[in-house]
Amino acid sequence: MSYWFLCFYFQLSVEFQDLIRNPLLVSNHVSSICSTWGRDHFKTFDGDVYQFPGMCEYNLISNCHDSYQLFSVHIKKAEKDGNPTISYLAITINELLFHISKSWVTVNYEKVPLPYYKAGVQVKNNAAYIKFQSKLGFTVMWNGEDAVMVEIDADFANRTCGLCGDFNGVPVYNEFILHGMYMVIYPIEFGNKYKAHHPNDECEDPYEEELLEDSWSSCTKLINPEVYIQACVKDMCGCKNNTNDFCACSTLSEFSRQCSHAGGQPPNWRTTQFCGKKCPYNMVYEESGSPCMDTCTHQDTSSLCEDHKMDGCFCPSGTVFDDISERGCIPQSECQCKHDKIYSPGEVYRQDQEECTCFEGMWDCITLETPATCAVEQGSYFTTFDGKTYTFHGDCYYTLAKVESKDGASPNFTLLAQLVPCAHQQFDTCLKSLKILLNNDRNSVSKIT
Repeated sequence: MSYWFLCFYFQLSVEFQDLIRNPLLVSNHVSSICSTWGRDHFKTFDGDVYQFPGMCEYNLISNCHDSYQLFSVHIKKAEKDGNPTISYLAITINELLFHISKSWVTVNYEKVPLPYYKAGVQVKNNAAYIKFQSKLGFTVMWNGEDAVMVEIDADFANRTCGLCGDFNGVPVYNEFILHGMYMVIYPIEFGNKYKAHHPNDECEDPYEEELLEDSWSSCTKLINPEVYIQACVKDMCGCKNNTNDFCACSTLSEFSRQCSHAGGQPPNWRTTQFCGKKCPYNMVYEESGSPCMDTCTHQDTSSLCEDHKMDGCFCPSGTVFDDISERGCIPQSECQCKHDKIYSPGEVYRQDQEECTCFEGMWDCITLETPATCAVEQGSYFTTFDGKTYTFHGDCYYTLAKVESKDGASPNFTLLAQLVPCAHQQFDTCLKSLKILLNNDRNSVSKIT
């Protein structure tokens, strides 16, 4: 996981700075022991503990920096009942090749009985261990299962290589910080360097999908991670409860926040088991997102946002937040509309001369064509098509409206009104009759009295 590599990088940084100022000497018994145990744990001669899950044959230790290789110790792992175990050891001394398994030992491919004493080599077993001891100055102990321990004389200090390290008395230097330059080497990369290559060997190297330099690269280019690494190490060393995510999460979260604020793109490093965050509705937690969230009523908020990105709960891509019915994150096509009440997509409301349809949270409105009216009331009060009112008294036929057809399909017509003085009200005018003249044809007249 990338968060582990971040802390690993911090730890190497702190140890390296301390140790190059105060280098350790190979002076105690434990410092001359290298071991491997469990699923994938290794401890180098210099005290580094790391994890390497390789299942191929690897060089555990050999003398190097010499003109002639005196010895080497290889281990090969295999799966047993779902757990990795060591299937055999391959130890070379000068011209002798020892293959040691749990049930047999061969020398140059010939099986030999135990105990074995020859050419300065002793191999024997007891109820707990198989022991290989050489007068060259090293001893190998194997419990027949997962654990191997190598003890070596101080004469080989700074002269070894392999998964056990270089035995230079300084942790991390040369193993995980490259000699001559300030460059971190990760355990997977370190272990793969010591794979034993054999013809027709199809064993695949382990690999880490998310390495710090890849997944966090946009962050480390913008922010110096050293101070955060030191804070991470202090948090972990001072943590009283190893099951408490707070010990590791707080500094990683802050580094991620600072990266996002600076314009970087931190990876989504959290899992449900490590530093997980819960979000309401169906929102998802992301390390870097726009704080201006698009909603059904404000769909362009994020595109206009000028705020820095930050971590938090966000709607998944392709959705917006329903701020009308509070249904969480939904596709924009499911957004409702609101006008006095809530309208579902496709529903219509009409007001005055408009008809509006709810579409993706927005109103799509059209103007309706409504008929215009002209009126004559009580024979002298007129209202025009435009709504203007006036009073007129007359005694004749008057044109109320003359309409020309626009499409040629409808007839032209003229509407005439006959106004006369009222019989019982001398000064008032009454509407006596209407005439409709079609297509200006005086022979096509309709009269209404």
